[in-house]
Amino acid sequence: MSNKINEYICISLGDDLLKIAQVKGSLKACKVLNVFSKDIKGMSEADLPKTVQSALSSFNAKKYTAVCVVPPSMVTTKNIEVPSTNPEEIKSIVGLQAGRHTPFSRDEIQVGFVNIGVYKSNYSKILLVIANKNVLKSQLEVFEKAGIKIEKVLFAPEGIAGLYSDALGWKAEATPKGIIDVDENSTNFVIAFRGISISSRSIPVGKNQLASEGIDAINKLVDEIKMTLDLYINEDIEPAPVQYLITTDDENTKALQTALKEKLNWVVEFIPYVDNVKVTSGALKKIANNYSNTSFLDIVSAVSIVKDMQVDLMPEEVLMQRSLEEQGVEFLRAAMAGFIVLFLVALTLGLRIYFKSTYLNNLKSKYKANREEVVRLEEDAKQTKIIQKYLAGRMVSLETIKELYYNIPDSVYLTNVFLDEDGSVSIQGVSDIASLVFNLGTTLKESPLFKSVEIKSTTSKKDRGKDVSAFEITLKLKSFADDDVVQAETTEE
Repeated sequence: MSNKINEYICISLGDDLLKIAQVKGSLKACKVLNVFSKDIKGMSEADLPKTVQSALSSFNAKKYTAVCVVPPSMVTTKNIEVPSTNPEEIKSIVGLQAGRHTPFSRDEIQVGFVNIGVYKSNYSKILLVIANKNVLKSQLEVFEKAGIKIEKVLFAPEGIAGLYSDALGWKAEATPKGIIDVDENSTNFVIAFRGISISSRSIPVGKNQLASEGIDAINKLVDEIKMTLDLYINEDIEPAPVQYLITTDDENTKALQTALKEKLNWVVEFIPYVDNVKVTSGALKKIANNYSNTSFLDIVSAVSIVKDMQVDLMPEEVLMQRSLEEQGVEFLRAAMAGFIVLFLVALTLGLRIYFKSTYLNNLKSKYKANREEVVRLEEDAKQTKIIQKYLAGRMVSLETIKELYYNIPDSVYLTNVFLDEDGSVSIQGVSDIASLVFNLGTTLKESPLFKSVEIKSTTSKKDRGKDVSAFEITLKLKSFADDDVVQAETTEE
């Protein structure tokens, strides 16, 4: 039940009477905004939801919490004692014992209880409340068809006892009080003690019977009230009440007051429930003019202390079904939220890709002419490098011949000079003196032009009648890369 919504629609659906009250607030701040009552005896089940809808349409209620009050005539109560003071143990024991006090099976009844208090230190006095589960489900189905989701199913006598106890300060009283609430076709006799209902009974005699049957109905009602009190005393629940009150003041209840005083010697006073709750002028006029025989105490009082009520007769099957529905709704919401997040992430990524692609295309369009110019310049640069390389190659051969010319002695002459593409130079020649060949190798090694110098061979021979030495020397130019480097670069390419 939502704590934020402070407005209630309270409905009571009996065999012959439909009652609805619109109430705002709770406890002493409780205020009745509107009321409705209609005789539904003989009305078909198909017309009941329409009647409820029609009544609510005149209430102008937008956000509210809906509760149902089971008419006392549809509830069986029994005072019992259980050997425990633990709330969970009491609940378990009550569940087991409930079937013994009704002709229905345990699966056919809905059970609640009011914990009256501890008795003999280890026992608890309990007011057992039993309702027919099928009847409750039928009523909830009617309300559901009318578009109303009932949050709680309440026990009317508990609300009646709570309202008068709060209004009149009975919670600290040492003796119970008797409350007589006369409705159209029934009378609720409730015994209240320390703010709770410790005993109750619905008697099938109301204002309609008092008005039509006169003294006979009054005597019957007095006898039923006396019998109820005798049963209460025999069960030794609490002391008998010494003070009684009637919740409405009219000719029929005045006659009842007189009969109770004469027959039972009871002191009975009138304390109308409308004097103990706030009621709008419009609702008060309706109660006085249109619903003078109807008591709205049972539904108004239940709302006034709804947060403190111990009894909730909502069937377990309905609670379980609602729990599953709520879990399904939560799962659906989570799935929808996940899909939305996924969609937003995909949309964000898509937009980023789109904007970056658009930006890239704009850059390409903007610098298209520049790019074409760069490509053209790259081609020109490649061609220039080719020419430079070609010219550099020609210069190498000239520089090589020049270096050899300056370093070869006069007594040495060359017969062959070979320069290949990888910078290797092979020279062949003749020297009059063999030692000059080795001196030539040393001199060439000191040249900045050559990286390496190797005398491959020297042979003695006759040339022009003289003994000379023929030789072959290989050189490697520094301006050319090594073979290993060239091979590595080729592999990388």
